Amino acid sequence: MIDWFEGPLPPGVRAGFTTVHGGSSTGEYASLNLGIHVGDNPVHVHANRLALGHYIGQEITWMDQVHGSRIVDALDARLRFGWLEVGEADAIALGKGQVGAVMVADCVPLILVEESGQRGAVVHVGRAGLDLGVGPSAVADLEGEVIAILGPSICGRCYEVSEELAEEVGGRWPESLATTSSGTPSLDIPAGLEAQLRACGVRQIYRSDVCTYESADHFSHRRATHAGTQTGRFAGVLQILRHARDAHGNPGFL
Repeated sequence: MIDWFEGPLPPGVRAGFTTVHGGSSTGEYASLNLGIHVGDNPVHVHANRLALGHYIGQEITWMDQVHGSRIVDALDARLRFGWLEVGEADAIALGKGQVGAVMVADCVPLILVEESGQRGAVVHVGRAGLDLGVGPSAVADLEGEVIAILGPSICGRCYEVSEELAEEVGGRWPESLATTSSGTPSLDIPAGLEAQLRACGVRQIYRSDVCTYESADHFSHRRATHAGTQTGRFAGVLQILRHARDAHGNPGFL
């Protein structure tokens, strides 16, 4: 259901990325589709979100992502349609005792956490988010050293774009310029995002080498588009426990 990040994190903090496995959805959305907006049966999506929350051991805060740069605090979440939601946003700021999710199907699911373990954020970074600098904006809301985790997303070998778009975006973010495996212009959003994060002082950056277009374990909007089908959304999840250690002094989770 979820692949947990195995790198260094503060006590009481865990981060991970769901896969397509372990849910109730069928057909093109099989099986752990977490996106309510992609045409899947809402009953199945609801069941999937509840199952993920049960698996994590805590209610998850969700957002309606719009390829913008708005950051909303999880404290502003309200119960809607059976789950906690902050409304239209592309980043959720999290504190102690909270868990948030960012949904993707090729975009970068960015997880940020303070080295102190006090606060963090889940951030949706696609081409528009890269251009708007939503990643650095989320970093600016945090304090001290920040750990950044870039989850599975489409790679530069597969994210073909027009020459005009490559020149436009690449002119602003040169590190994002790339070439597909067939030699056509493309964008490498993770590379551009990593450069942005380093420029704003983030030194601990962990970047997944999984390409969603190539992975059978993740949903990919572009792969589905090329196949003439629909697809679901997987999620990056950040959980910050209120109490970092259990009675034995070990990191513990609900």
